[in-house]
Parts: sequence; C-alpha cells; structure tokens
Amino acid sequence: DGEMTFRRLDDVPGWAGIPDLDEAGPAVVAAYLHTYGPATLEQIHHWVGGGLAARRPAVTRWLSSLEERLAPMTIEGDDVLALRDDLDDLGTASASSAVRLLPGRDPWVMASGTSDTRVVPPARRALVSRSANLVVFRGALAGTWTTRGGRLEVAWFQESGRVPRAALDRE
Repeated sequence: DGEMTFRRLDDVPGWAGIPDLDEAGPAVVAAYLHTYGPATLEQIHHWVGGGLAARRPAVTRWLSSLEERLAPMTIEGDDVLALRDDLDDLGTASASSAVRLLPGRDPWVMASGTSDTRVVPPARRALVSRSANLVVFRGALAGTWTTRGGRLEVAWFQESGRVPRAALDRE
C-alpha cells in the first residue's frame, strides 16, 4: 500500500545469514559486470570498492577468483573486462538511438563513474555530481530535464546535436 515494510532477516525463510566477504565479493563483481560491463578495472574498483584505496586489494583478489569467467578486451583503446557468459549478447547488441529520462544519480550513469567521458562529457560532470535529472541519448549524457507546473522541460546540450523530437516525445 505504498508503505515501507521492514523485517528481521533472521525471520525470512531460507535466510542463510550474511555471507563471508570473500564469498560475496566475487558475486558482486560478477553482478556488476553482467549489468554494466564491459568495464575498466578503475570502474570496477570505483563501484565495488567505493573508490577507497584500502579496498583495492580485496577487489583485486575477487577479480582474480573470477579469472576463468572473465574476458579481457580492448574497446576504443581502453582495456576492459566482461563476463565470458555475456560475450554472445554483447557481440549481437546494436547501438541504441533511444532517449531516456533518468533521475539524478541513476545507477546507469553512476556505474561507470562520472569520469567516463564516453558517458559524461567533462564539461557536464558537475551537473551529474549535483544530481541533475539526466537525458541520455545514444548512450551518453545529452541534456537535463525537470518539471515545472506539471510540464516537462528539457535542456538539450548543443554538443549533443539535433534534438530527436520524436524519440524524446515517446520517452
């Protein structure tokens, strides 16, 4: 009914308890790569380790434990990792021309880190850091959006080219 419900985890049937960090860590790295990969080592460290230098050894250990499941590759000059199980889907994926309206701090943008210039142009990084609502076009930040008086207002970035009006209207 729109209300939050909280339960004690030990009351949930099948709850096995909190897993050991070195058991959970590789699963988290694999889930990140399945959802957001291919990704650079820095992106993985940033997302999984919170960018904290103290966590780098643990994340590196988890990556090592996944070595047989990982496929190293180079995309646009960057060394990245993907899960071998995802290679067929990645190979047959086509570029999207979709327009998406995302809320501020949406995981799709934040997962690669705001320093990924393919997703967030350097001149627009501050907007993302201030939690602006984002317009994504062809997989990159193309503008921002807000609502005023029940009306959607989009600020399209000049460097994003012509506004795809039909796709924006559909979204």
